[in-house]
Amino acid sequence: MTFNISSYILNGFRFPFLATLSKPFEKYMINNSVIPIFFSILFMAKVFWFQYYFEYHTIWAIAVDLMGFMVGIFLIIALISTYFFSTNKDIFRMFNVKENIGELPLNKNEFYALSNRKYGRVGKEWHVETYISDRLKLRLVRGTQHYPSEMIFSVFKQNHLNAAIVEVATFILVIVLGLFRDLSFFRIPAGASLFLMFSLFIMLSSALRFWLRGWSSIVFILILLVMNFFSQFDIFSSVSHAYGLNYTIKPASYSSQAIKELNSDKIFQEDYYNTLQILETWKKNLALPAGKKPQMVFVNTSGGGLRSALWTLRTLQITDSMLNGQLFKHTKLISGSSGGMMGAAYYRELYLRSLQNNRIQKYQKKYFNNIGKDLLNTVALSVTVNDLFLNIQEFSDGNDNYSKDRAYAFEEQFDENTGHFLNKRLRDYYEPEKQAKIPLLVMCPTIANDGRRLYISPQPISYLTEKRYSPIFQFQPIHECVEFTRMFAQQNAKNLRFISALRMNATFPYILPNVTLPSSPQIEVMDAGVRDNFGNILTLQFLFVFRDWIVKNTSGVIVLQIRDTPKDFIIEKNIKNTTFQNISTPIGSIYSNLARSQDYNHDALYEYASAWYKGPLSFVSFELPNSVEKISLSWHLTSREKNYIFNAISLPENQKSINKLKVLLGENKALSN
Repeated sequence: MTFNISSYILNGFRFPFLATLSKPFEKYMINNSVIPIFFSILFMAKVFWFQYYFEYHTIWAIAVDLMGFMVGIFLIIALISTYFFSTNKDIFRMFNVKENIGELPLNKNEFYALSNRKYGRVGKEWHVETYISDRLKLRLVRGTQHYPSEMIFSVFKQNHLNAAIVEVATFILVIVLGLFRDLSFFRIPAGASLFLMFSLFIMLSSALRFWLRGWSSIVFILILLVMNFFSQFDIFSSVSHAYGLNYTIKPASYSSQAIKELNSDKIFQEDYYNTLQILETWKKNLALPAGKKPQMVFVNTSGGGLRSALWTLRTLQITDSMLNGQLFKHTKLISGSSGGMMGAAYYRELYLRSLQNNRIQKYQKKYFNNIGKDLLNTVALSVTVNDLFLNIQEFSDGNDNYSKDRAYAFEEQFDENTGHFLNKRLRDYYEPEKQAKIPLLVMCPTIANDGRRLYISPQPISYLTEKRYSPIFQFQPIHECVEFTRMFAQQNAKNLRFISALRMNATFPYILPNVTLPSSPQIEVMDAGVRDNFGNILTLQFLFVFRDWIVKNTSGVIVLQIRDTPKDFIIEKNIKNTTFQNISTPIGSIYSNLARSQDYNHDALYEYASAWYKGPLSFVSFELPNSVEKISLSWHLTSREKNYIFNAISLPENQKSINKLKVLLGENKALSN
């Protein structure tokens, strides 16, 4: 209907004979139906294949969905058409013309020419000899020279006004829809949101063309320029916040000097000994026989949207169960980015709750299903009905108010999907980590301003943010990392919503908005994967700082790597590029090889680590191989994709990794039934 209404506004005047027919918009819609019908048939064919092959739906279930889709189409057509048929006027109703000449078969060679100067430009009518009537019969078109031009123009003007009213009303209705987006009933699929968004653009452009005519393009460009200019001012800009932080008080200073002040010898020593106590408690909790030393496990998990979240959770569930629940007892640190950290954080919470309540069965498939639920639909809907146009909704978190943008939609959906288990504050994990009941989990989103890394942890960890070198090194290192809780201590950093921290760590550009923090100048953070997609840097930093204690008190370190893509890869053939491909290749190659470049750098860092770490260091890798259909890097996965991820742990290479992990941990006889 958007296609028909908009094209009628833009092109109806090119067919002046329509004004001489009864129900001109009906005739136009019937004759303009080839593209919508073809689109609908193709769309339904694609839906059928997608639901059958990727979602495993039965043919009957798909048929019911498609029938519902067609009923929806006919209802919308009937509703809008009823409005037009009752309000639109033709030349007979408007000027009381008695003779319906347009329905009579006349000479097809008659010439018709009608100036369209009143539409803001000089254009030609499109030559038409026949049309399909409302009874689906072929009719000949006859000329309109014997009708006054004003009469023809008046008909189209009245029709177009009604069409513009429908478009504006529809636009307002969509904005109103955004007010109810928190209700699951209104959460339409992401694909539907995209169709709706582009439909709105078509409506707005045609309405603009109707009202402004020839000036529409110039006015549209001016509107964009004005919006772009005013967007730099706070009152007109829309920023995404980290929920729980206080944005109303004086912002924290973000400068080289302020960062240096967060790193002093006193602070370093205090934080160092605080973590040493955690390590001693961890060792004590293992309760090994006298003289036996434990293995220390570091979990590194890669980013990769929902596929990485699922793969990480599934890997931790299976490996922990195969080790009789001992994996997380030996794990001391979890690091990584994006979806992988979301899966790891969810399992860590399940593990903590299972310690407090034995009714929590952390290995159950329902938790896999929970974290695999869609996160994209609500984000896409928020973009369409809210973020792009008018964002006036707010919500309260304690004494602070924040805007409801797509980041809010993402967090609320994730919280709902995971049963509200992660609906906590950063400070809520301080004691469990302090008592070594659960591993430390440090998130490291990237600061977009200057590329630094922002370390988020409930524990004081300044020792990870400061570089200390021997006096023989004659250069001044740059402070690369910033400790979140110290930088924003006055802004109530430990009150940060934990899911907000996970979101900050998984802010893929454009899909989620960069998070703006209460600092001066304002810090914007984005995905941790920009700097370290696998969490290796943090592991090496921790290992470097506590290397002496680890060598003395453990029998070795195991780096457990969970990757959503294979580390080794096939070198593709070099195909001759086109000119456009040559233009895009440099940027595209850098982005596509970002993870591989990090792998090369991390391998070198581990090699150099052998010079300063004198204990055993083992690596156990769990990889998600590419299936026949590449698994989407998205916040929505199909049933087929989720089924593949669920079963990938049974692949031979991953089973070898499980057995290797059993051997490494079994050497210290720490396993128990």
